[in-house]
Amino acid sequence: MTRRTALAVAACSITAYLLLGTFGSADMWWLGDLKVYRQGGLEVLAGDGELYTIRPGRLPFTYTPWAGLTFTPLAWLPWGAVEVLGVAGNLVLLVVATWLAWGIVGSRGDRVKATALTAAALLWTEPVQENLRFGQINLLLLVLVLSDFARARGARFAGVGVGLAAGLKLTPAIFIPYLLLTGRVREGLTALGVFVATFAAAFAVLPRECADYWGGLFLDDTRIGLAQFPGNQSVHGALTRQFGAQTPPGWLWPLLALFVAAVGMTLAVRAARRGATLTGVGLCALTALLVSPISWTHHWAWALPLVVVLIDRVRRTRAPAATLALVAVLAVAAAYPMHRARVSGVLPSGIVWTVPFGDGGELNLHGWQLLVGNAYVLVGLAVLVAGVWSLVAERRRITCSTGLAPVAEPDPDPTS
Repeated sequence: MTRRTALAVAACSITAYLLLGTFGSADMWWLGDLKVYRQGGLEVLAGDGELYTIRPGRLPFTYTPWAGLTFTPLAWLPWGAVEVLGVAGNLVLLVVATWLAWGIVGSRGDRVKATALTAAALLWTEPVQENLRFGQINLLLLVLVLSDFARARGARFAGVGVGLAAGLKLTPAIFIPYLLLTGRVREGLTALGVFVATFAAAFAVLPRECADYWGGLFLDDTRIGLAQFPGNQSVHGALTRQFGAQTPPGWLWPLLALFVAAVGMTLAVRAARRGATLTGVGLCALTALLVSPISWTHHWAWALPLVVVLIDRVRRTRAPAATLALVAVLAVAAAYPMHRARVSGVLPSGIVWTVPFGDGGELNLHGWQLLVGNAYVLVGLAVLVAGVWSLVAERRRITCSTGLAPVAEPDPDPTS
């Protein structure tokens, strides 16, 4: 396929999406979270200290005080302009994130063509569709993080993107210890310094809001939504649905989260140390998604680096296992046209929404419903299991061939 054809495919994909949003369901561009961001900016400008009491469209403001400051420019724009900015901006960010990911993995061939085709396909996945529907900032945060890893090791300003992303939303803060653990100490300290600077700047302007947020609100996951909802694709959410009406033991989720975090970060660090930068970034992001109390499907846009890694492996090796893994991931993440409860008309949605939910329905799942309702979590855990299996198999091969315990041998690719 030529570059011109790839660009035409991308243009058709975006055009089809825009036509569907214009003439399809009114909820395609609901933009509920974008309304919260704009209202947060308005509250900051009002200066009445009510940032964490607002509920535009029934949703509270759950981001950092620094995020409230960052959103103030939205308050100066008419809502129509904000709507266009939210949709068009996320489409652009999807392309930029894909471009950066292919640059990090080392695109073999035409990077423009690879970016166009990948973005055209990823547009029709549930995480991307939900980011566009809600007007979310996950793709912006992903671009900030990827921009750091796209720079040469030790480059000037490397780490600033991670620090800014963590200042806006706490989940990307996992990349600060990741940078330090992978030997990128300068970048890690820069990221930490920028994160602290966002806190200091927000405290200087919004002391009351900072006291509210850092005084405990940031730990209150009930403000974000019900953990049992199928849109919450985290280990915590899966456990809640698995136990149903019974409450999981209080020790179970922290123990599992700690175990998953240890495995995920170990694989991520090993991948980074052997030069598989994008694999390491993707595994680090996957770890954060699995261990967070709440990981909505739109948060799973953070898994984009691993999708690019899989596509690259299929292109290079044509290995049946890699091809099967890519097909499985895209099948789970794909956005299918369907009617959804509490949503008007037909909407591109993921398979997790095919199970009963609402009014406690998600607490009575059984059989295949539990598999489908926890699809993202199961795929994410399967990636970690595959990484551990690959690592153990490689160590065994080295041991059998040398008769010695493997020391300082290159690590296998966790996505193989």
